[in-house]
Amino acid sequence: MERHVPSTRGVGLEVYEAFGRLAPQRAEYASLPIRDGFDWEGCAAGLDAVDLYLVVFRSVRRAAADDRLLKEYDDRAYDEALASGGVLRYFRGRVNERRECLSFCLWESRRHAVTAAGKPAHGEAARISEEMYESYDLERYLVRKPRRDAGLGIEQVP
Repeated sequence: MERHVPSTRGVGLEVYEAFGRLAPQRAEYASLPIRDGFDWEGCAAGLDAVDLYLVVFRSVRRAAADDRLLKEYDDRAYDEALASGGVLRYFRGRVNERRECLSFCLWESRRHAVTAAGKPAHGEAARISEEMYESYDLERYLVRKPRRDAGLGIEQVP
């Protein structure tokens, strides 16, 4: 699990630490709806209100994809995102036997995600997508908990 020092400008350390524990709950998480593959409720239990932004990257890698090159580009984009601020949790999934993979980035806000996506390393990583993936899809969600005693909502957005 990648760890970094959270920004002190946004959400509190409690939120950062809670979602830092977020991990797959089932081996087939890559093919499940994002809510079903991870213990979102368990991580959010006890937290006060949260209003976060989630970007999920689902892909099917080409058989000839260069995993070393993919990791290199991904690492650079991740480092750049950290420097931009707002990253709460980055989960880098593992490729399964069908070459499917699910990775995600949980952000303090949509604004943080958009800022990081506009950085050069992210653009470079996006440019190699055609040669590395048979298919890929980006899903975007609002992750909200209105108060401590409420459940966590995960709503897909365009």
